[in-house]
Amino acid sequence: MIILFYYKITNRLEAAVFKNLLQQIPLILQQKILKYRNWQDAERSLAGNILLLKGLESIGRKYTLNDLKYTEFQKPYFDDAISFNISHSGEYVICALSETYKVGVDVEAIKDIPIHDFMNLFAKQEWEEVINTSNKLHAFYTLWTKKEAFLKALGCGLSQPLNEVVIENNCIIWERQKWFLHEVKLDINHISYSCCNTAVPDIMIKEIYL
Repeated sequence: MIILFYYKITNRLEAAVFKNLLQQIPLILQQKILKYRNWQDAERSLAGNILLLKGLESIGRKYTLNDLKYTEFQKPYFDDAISFNISHSGEYVICALSETYKVGVDVEAIKDIPIHDFMNLFAKQEWEEVINTSNKLHAFYTLWTKKEAFLKALGCGLSQPLNEVVIENNCIIWERQKWFLHEVKLDINHISYSCCNTAVPDIMIKEIYL
C-alpha cells in the first residue's frame, strides 16, 4: 500500500490555525518555518510536516518528527520499515508513504521557463521527444517530474545526474532493479508522479484539509 496525501493551498490559513498546526511539530522545525519571508513557502513547509504526521497516524505508527534521522544526502527517514517523501510546488503539497515499497514523489507547477537551459539534463532521445511535441513545456515538466520522483525514491536527490536516468514506458532500470512511475492527477497546471519498486501498487490518494 502507498498512501498519497495532498493539500491544496487556496487561501492563507487563519493565524490561530497556523499557530495550532505549528505547535504540533518540533521546535527546530517551527523555527525553520518561521524564517520564511513568503507566507506560501511557510505554509508549504508546515503542510508537508502535517501530512507526514497524518500519514503515520493512518498506518498506526507512533513516530513523532523528533524521531527523524537524515542520510548523507539529507533525506529524512525513520527506519527501513517506512519509506516516505514530501514534495511541494505551486498550490500543492504532497506526501507519499509506504510500509511495503520504496517510494518517491514529485509535484511541479507548470511555469513558462526557458527549457533549453536544461537540455543537458536529459538524454538525447528524451530531449528530442520534448522539442518535437506540440506542448513542449508540458513534455519537459513531465520528464523532469518523473526523474525527480525516481531520485527521491532512490534517496539520493539531485546528487545523481538527471541525464543518467533513462525512462522507457514509465519504467526505469537502475542497478538491475526496476522502478515504476505512476501519475498523480491533480489539475492542468500541475504535474505529479510517484515512483516505487513495484509495477502495480495499491495506491490510496486523499486530499487533506488543514
